[in-house]
Amino acid sequence: MAGEHAQLSLRRTGGLAGLPMVASLDTRELDTEEAEAISAALDAVDLAHVGEGPPAAPGAADMLHYDLEIRRGDRSDTVSFGERQMPPELAPVIRTLMRRAQPGR
Repeated sequence: MAGEHAQLSLRRTGGLAGLPMVASLDTRELDTEEAEAISAALDAVDLAHVGEGPPAAPGAADMLHYDLEIRRGDRSDTVSFGERQMPPELAPVIRTLMRRAQPGR
C-alpha cells in the first residue's frame, strides 16, 4: 500500500469541554510532501495493534479518545484508541487531521 492515496475520517471525543471534533481528508488534496508523510506514517503503523496498551485511569473522563477510519484502495480499517494508546507513527496523521477539525456531533 506504499504510496497509495488514503481517505481518512477522524472523530475525537473527550477533553475538558467534551465537544466532539470531526475531520476528514483525502491525501490527493494535499501537497506532495504532506501526502507522502501521511502515507509513510500509515505504512509504518501496525493497525492490528492500535488501541492496545494501558487503558485510561479511572476518573480520567477528560482523556481524549480517537476513532480513525482509513480507506486505502479497496481496504478500509477503523481503529479506536485513547490519547495514551496513540502509536507514535499516527501522531503526525492525527495532528494533520486536527488542524482541519470542526465541532461535530
